Amino acid sequence: MDSTRSTKQILMVALAAAALLFAGCSKKVEVASDTTAKPVAQTVQPVKTVEVAKPSTNAVYFAFDSSALDAAGQATLDGYAAWLNANNSDNITIEGNCDERGSREYNLALGQRRADSVRDYLTNNGVSAGRIDTVSFGEERPVCKGSGEACWAQNRRGDIVSR
Repeated sequence: MDSTRSTKQILMVALAAAALLFAGCSKKVEVASDTTAKPVAQTVQPVKTVEVAKPSTNAVYFAFDSSALDAAGQATLDGYAAWLNANNSDNITIEGNCDERGSREYNLALGQRRADSVRDYLTNNGVSAGRIDTVSFGEERPVCKGSGEACWAQNRRGDIVSR
């Protein structure tokens, strides 16, 4: 039994020596002297709101028998898109209108295409479609009641009305 006991003692001494040897080879880790955690102050930056003025005109005009937007109409709608995107609680109705030429049914359909054209331009510029209603009045709501191109041009429009 003495031989097994001395073998165990030798084995234990060898293991202890190996542990000390490996402990000496390990990397040294330095611990910071100030171990008290300090809370990091979070500063909340205020959200910058940009004031966007509502465009001064609420009408977009169209060429005869057309629902295509020209450059002037697009410029007006760019202003409305910026205003609507800055004022998320505002909703609009787009009213399509026509001059007196053409049948009542044709003018109602053309007025709807004009209103849809305005809506599509606004939605393509970030305005939610759920905030926009469209309606066609055809030739029923003329701004100018006379005849001739100067008067008819005023009636070929899409009106943007806040609701």
